Amino acid sequence: MTLFWIASGLLTLLLALVIILPLTRGRAESSHSRNQLNTRLYRQRLQELEQDRDQGLLDEGESAAQELQKSLLDDVVAETPQQYRHGIWLWLPAVLIVVAVAYAGYWQLGAYRHVVEWQDNAARLGELSNKVLIDPDAEVTEQDMKDLIQSLRTKLHQSGDDFRGWLLLGRLTLEMGDGETARDALEKALKLTDTPNAVIVPYAEALTMTGEALRAENMIKQVLAQDPNNLEAWSVFAFMAVQQDNLTAAIARWQQILQRMSPDNPRYAMIERSVAFAERRLTETDNAPVTGPRFEVEVNAASAVPYHPGAVLFVYAVDAKGGEMPLVARRIEQPSFPLTITLSNADAMVASNNLSGRDSVVIKARIAPSGNVTDATDAWEGRSGVLGTEEDSQLSIFIDTPL
Repeated sequence: MTLFWIASGLLTLLLALVIILPLTRGRAESSHSRNQLNTRLYRQRLQELEQDRDQGLLDEGESAAQELQKSLLDDVVAETPQQYRHGIWLWLPAVLIVVAVAYAGYWQLGAYRHVVEWQDNAARLGELSNKVLIDPDAEVTEQDMKDLIQSLRTKLHQSGDDFRGWLLLGRLTLEMGDGETARDALEKALKLTDTPNAVIVPYAEALTMTGEALRAENMIKQVLAQDPNNLEAWSVFAFMAVQQDNLTAAIARWQQILQRMSPDNPRYAMIERSVAFAERRLTETDNAPVTGPRFEVEVNAASAVPYHPGAVLFVYAVDAKGGEMPLVARRIEQPSFPLTITLSNADAMVASNNLSGRDSVVIKARIAPSGNVTDATDAWEGRSGVLGTEEDSQLSIFIDTPL
């Protein structure tokens, strides 16, 4: 904060000098410049008179020269140093106005209060950690969680080699539903530890929240293959099924948890209620599980793609053998690259016309500034190669072609 006030003071001083210098130097420089110009004109005219006299074109050269000198004396501006010294204080009100407007404007419109709050939270890391993580009787609010996350991020910014700190940040941000921050924090935790098992499960959950479902699912399957009794992994596995609206798989995974959990566990009754709720939904809607291939698509855009505030990203699959009618499609407003999404039959435009009905497909990603996928005005596109539909796939698409 001290550095900020020093920098703001220097900028204000610079602005004040921009105002002061013209006011203090302008008048003197103006008079001096006018006198120099008159002198040059006098010498030039005097030279012309001498040339005219030498050529016999002027009879009264001496009289003309005297008239010229008199004209110069009349045009010379007298400098008044005493008046200038009195006028030097004219700039003081202007400088005071600049300072008042700058700091009053920052006080009202700037982020001063947020900076103070941030510094206060950074100093309360121990207190917040005790309240949120240790004290069982504390009433923890959402704001307490946000304050702890902010103070923890500040500490990790200053000393970023703390594995436990990054792991804690990842879990806290998962709890707050911030998948992107959780993913980034847990990636750093993975790099700082030789025993990644404590990080893989929450990392897979973060990947699921950011659209990388296939990668997350593969990681969870590897964890469960090594440790079939890992309840946290089963819980995240069930969460993935719910995210994909596959209630049949979610029920099966919750039942795996119940088989491995003691009925005395406080979570046992909650999971039973989740199973009952999912079974009711299946009965009411006759909702068959989504089958067919899934394509996890990472989309990025070239730097040449212009930014449009209202642009919409469309990611869709078409039949590789011909036809532009999308089989499945996703619409993302205000996209931020890179991003990852998963396309499946759940995204079918028409339920009976989906990925499973094709041998091969091509996936396209299009940025449409108008928000209409059929409008090619200023639109850019990227596409994949030909992809089979026999199994799930992961791929990347780079948007770099103007339409």
